[in-house]
Amino acid sequence: MASRPASIDEFTEKAKELFESDPAKVRFVLKYKHGEGTMTLRTTNDEFWLIYRTDQAAELRRLEALQLWLMAAMCAVSPESLDAPEEEDKDHPRRRRGKKSKK
Repeated sequence: MASRPASIDEFTEKAKELFESDPAKVRFVLKYKHGEGTMTLRTTNDEFWLIYRTDQAAELRRLEALQLWLMAAMCAVSPESLDAPEEEDKDHPRRRRGKKSKK
């Protein structure tokens, strides 16, 4: 069965629900057609399909956020931890850039 959400927010919400229901079977496909200038997003678990097609460049930020969330969830990393900046290791000084020293 296929579903075509009307907005990117609705697609994002349903894609997350689909992934959380069965993470082992869910696939996410992104296809861009340069000639038409459209991007098609598909999320499926082989029983239910979510399909969203857009030609709006303004929706790319939301699509990027969805991809980041899905990749983090697939790698068993908390998606919230990706938003926090990483602390630098203060024990190691930064490497100097410049000429190599002769040894």
